[in-house]
Formats: sequence, C-alpha cells, structure tokens
Amino acid sequence: MKMKICPDCKKEVSKSAKTCPNCGKKLKKPIFLYVILGIIVLAIVGGIISSKEEKQRKKDFKQNEVATYKDVEYSIVKVEKTQGTNEYFKPKDGYEYVKVTIKIENKSDEKISYNALDWAMVNSDGVEDKWGSITLDDDIALNSGDLNAGGKIEGVLVWEQKIGDNNLKLRYYDTIIDDNYSIQFTLDN
Repeated sequence: MKMKICPDCKKEVSKSAKTCPNCGKKLKKPIFLYVILGIIVLAIVGGIISSKEEKQRKKDFKQNEVATYKDVEYSIVKVEKTQGTNEYFKPKDGYEYVKVTIKIENKSDEKISYNALDWAMVNSDGVEDKWGSITLDDDIALNSGDLNAGGKIEGVLVWEQKIGDNNLKLRYYDTIIDDNYSIQFTLDN
C-alpha cells in the first residue's frame, strides 16, 4: 500500500485516504494535479476555438479580390488564355495555356517563404494539377524564395487546360502535407 505524510500531524496515511485517520483533517490533493488538469482543459478549449476560427475564415475569393492569409496578401493581377507564341512550346490539341500572374505582399513582421509548388489549378472536371509548366514568352516565373517583411513579388504560373473551360479555380496550399487549401480563387471566364 502506498503511503503519504499528513501535512498536519505528520503521520503516515494511505495515499487513497480522503481524511487523516489520526487527526481527522481533510487531505488535499497536490496542487500540481489541478495545474496539469487546468492546462489540459485550456489546450482543449484553445484547439476548439482555433478550429472554429479556421472554419469561419474566408477561404474562397473571386479573381478580382485580395485574399489575406497569415498577414500575407495574395492577389491575381492577370489571367490570360493563349496558344503560346513560342514554336517549341505549344499546348496539345484541344488545350490552351492558362497564364496566371500572382502578386504576393508580405504584410507580416516576419520573413516568409513562397513556392510555385504551393499553387494548384482545378478544372471543371475536378482534376487538380500542381503548377505544371514553365512560363511562356518573356514572362517572369513565380519560382521559390523568401520574402522579407514588407516585401512583394509578382510572377507567372502556367497550366495547360481544355480550351473554353470556364470553371477554373486556383488554390493555394500553406503546406504540402495538408489536403485542405488555404485560399481559393475562382477565375473569371
């Protein structure tokens, strides 16, 4: 049987005893149990609140809107559908290139990373393609790098999609391990 010392009479008593059999005083549970229990409760409540805030955060935007995520602004400067002007890079039959110029402005106080592979395009068939092509012509590609606080960058991403697909969506993923997009733009026709 495990024993503990009564804080009043200093006699050994069973750890499971609620009162001391020697002096009759109520035995208090150690305060650290209450502290640990309090921390667990706060963590659970904080997780629930954070989850609700994430669900309430706007994730879907129109092409002409500015999306803010973690103090970084994302916007679409231009969308262009083209057959390309380079004789070496042509879309396959029945397809066209969809060139999207993206602007990223870091409004946070910290350096952030950006990467072309964080972006995907979803077509009307529900097929989602990660960034899939080099830039065309003399466009400046959105590659990868770091953006200091207050910095901004523009770059082009290109996908090959069926001609006339007017239900394209552009998605941004904060991490490659998350299946849920952070931001989605519905592209104009």
